[in-house]
Amino acid sequence: MANPAIIVCPANTWKKVASGVTSGVVTPFIENVRYSQTYRVASDPVPTDLSDAVYFGEPHLISSSSAIDVYIYAHNKAGSVRVDL
Repeated sequence: MANPAIIVCPANTWKKVASGVTSGVVTPFIENVRYSQTYRVASDPVPTDLSDAVYFGEPHLISSSSAIDVYIYAHNKAGSVRVDL
C-alpha cells in the first residue's frame, strides 16, 4: 500500500483522486464540507454533472474487480480528502 495522500478538492467541480485502482479508501479530511463521489472505468471521460453522484461523509471503500478512476465533488466550498491506496 502506498503512503496516504491528502488531495485538495476545489468547490463545485469533479476532482480525480484515484486513477486505475481496484481497492482503497477515501476519507473526508476537512469537516463541514459536503462531498459526493462517483467512479468511471479507468480512462473514461470525467463526469460532467451530478446525475450519478453519491453523498458520503464517512470513509468510503473503493472495491472493484476492474480498474476504475474515482472522483470527488466538494459542494459549495473547497475541501480535502485523504486517499489510501
